[in-house]
Amino acid sequence: MRESRQLIDDLDRRILRALRDRPRAPMSEQAADVGVSRATFKTRLDRLWDLGIIIGRETQLDLASLGFEVQAWVEINVQQSDLADVAAYLDAMPQVIEAFASTGQGDVQCRVAARDTLHLQEVLLHISRCPQVLSTESAVILSSLVSHRKVQALDLLDL
Repeated sequence: MRESRQLIDDLDRRILRALRDRPRAPMSEQAADVGVSRATFKTRLDRLWDLGIIIGRETQLDLASLGFEVQAWVEINVQQSDLADVAAYLDAMPQVIEAFASTGQGDVQCRVAARDTLHLQEVLLHISRCPQVLSTESAVILSSLVSHRKVQALDLLDL
C-alpha cells in the first residue's frame, strides 16, 4: 500500500476521483473534468491499471431488485490447512457474494444472498456440508448503512 501511494501523484488522484464520481462518463468528458487531454488521461489510466491500483471491471447489481431479498454474513470455522479447499467450495456457490480469510473467532467471513429465509437456510446447510467446514455462525443483514461503492477510499490517501 505504501509503495502504491508513492507511485501516484496529484493528477492520478484527480483521475481516480473523476472515475469514482462519474464512472459512466465518456473518457473525453472525464479528461476535460480533470483538465488534461484524452490521450494523457488514457495513458495515466493505463498506468494505474498496470500498477494494480485500479482492479476489477464488474457491474454492481442490486440483489433485492433481482429477487434476493435476504443477505447474511456467515462466519466459518475450518482447519487452516483446508482453507484453499473451502475457498474453492465457496467460489462454486453463486449465492456467496464475497468471502474473506480473517482473524478472530471465525477463519472465513462471507456474505451470502438468498431469495428468502427458507432459501438462506438451504444456503447455510450447503455451506455446512463442505467436508472441511467445522462450524458456522450467521447474522442476517438488516440494512446497508455504508455502501461499499460509496466508501471514499481516495480520502484515505489524505491521512
